[in-house]
Amino acid sequence: MKITRKLAIAAGIAALALTVSACTTGDDVGGTTEPTEPAEISAEAQTALDEAYEGFGLTLDNLESTEPEAGLNFYVMSCGESNATCAAPAAAMMEAAEAAGWNANLVDGKLSPEGFATAIRQAVAGGADVLVPVGISCSAASAAFAEAQAAGVTIVGGGGQDDCDPAGWDAERLWLPDPPLPTGTFGAFGILQADYVFGKTNGDPKAVVINMTSNPWGQLITDAFAGQLETLGGGEVLEVVDVSDPENADGSYIQKVTSTLLANPDANALIVPTDAYLVSGLAAAIDQAGLADKLTVIGNFGSEAAIDMIRAGQPGITATVGSAQIWEAWGSIDTAIRVRNGQEPVYIGQQTMVVDKDHNLPDSGPFDGTVDWQSRFLTAWGK
Repeated sequence: MKITRKLAIAAGIAALALTVSACTTGDDVGGTTEPTEPAEISAEAQTALDEAYEGFGLTLDNLESTEPEAGLNFYVMSCGESNATCAAPAAAMMEAAEAAGWNANLVDGKLSPEGFATAIRQAVAGGADVLVPVGISCSAASAAFAEAQAAGVTIVGGGGQDDCDPAGWDAERLWLPDPPLPTGTFGAFGILQADYVFGKTNGDPKAVVINMTSNPWGQLITDAFAGQLETLGGGEVLEVVDVSDPENADGSYIQKVTSTLLANPDANALIVPTDAYLVSGLAAAIDQAGLADKLTVIGNFGSEAAIDMIRAGQPGITATVGSAQIWEAWGSIDTAIRVRNGQEPVYIGQQTMVVDKDHNLPDSGPFDGTVDWQSRFLTAWGK
């Protein structure tokens, strides 16, 4: 397998509009789809951009065969069906499980530790043979995972880390055999975000970074972004804004982030750990605040809604790190099949690269990579 890389929303927006009106003129409000860029950029900035567009990933050539057990009860636990970057991979896992010959069911974690635990227990009560949690780490619901493990449920990670001690899952989904270190899979997102804004600002990003606090992977993205700027030798993080799942659920993060941006007038980049923030109101708030024309705004995961916004030229979002989430969702099912068969999981290596209006933009739908991964999985499963 070849590695292909070098290494209350409306109310919040209304309140923001009142704040902005006190400190801007009518000519300041509004924006374009992208901030003004220098006519020419340095060789270092261009190299960073090229690497952002190339990204990371595998081809899945010569994927080892494995035959799924028939008729298993599969449950996927979405981190929150109200969140597009939880709902989309959860739906894809159900499709993949059905393709493997399993009975597919979904439980909703509702973006809270209490919701995660309740959903896991619902899966156990429903007779789950296999459970894949989407978008959370083991520590977010360690007691409930321990109960599921004791009940004999096979648990495979679906985008989070098994950070329980002792381990609470049977396996994590594996990505690359040599992922970026020390932050691994999630660090790749921060690295590519840093490459992109470094290139787009000609080596001088002044970034506000949103840090997702409810899952350990949020900090990994934040740390990788800062580390990559240091490696690139330019730019700075002006301020880090912590956002929790409850703030996401009630929309209060929008006012929090936009207020921080207004308090940092030198900021030229906003780093967003998940597209869900942008599509659920943050991009619109950035536009209403008159900030879209000065900020390079990059999201994460390449969700369909974010891709549609980029394609339409909507102000407030410049790019996203596209991760082939449907591909990786099928990879979780592949991992579960192999674990149930007593085999070692394989690296499923979904492609991850920056998508903007001129690069890697799919004709429709979410970012899905450039490899016919589905046929490779089905062939490996004997389907």
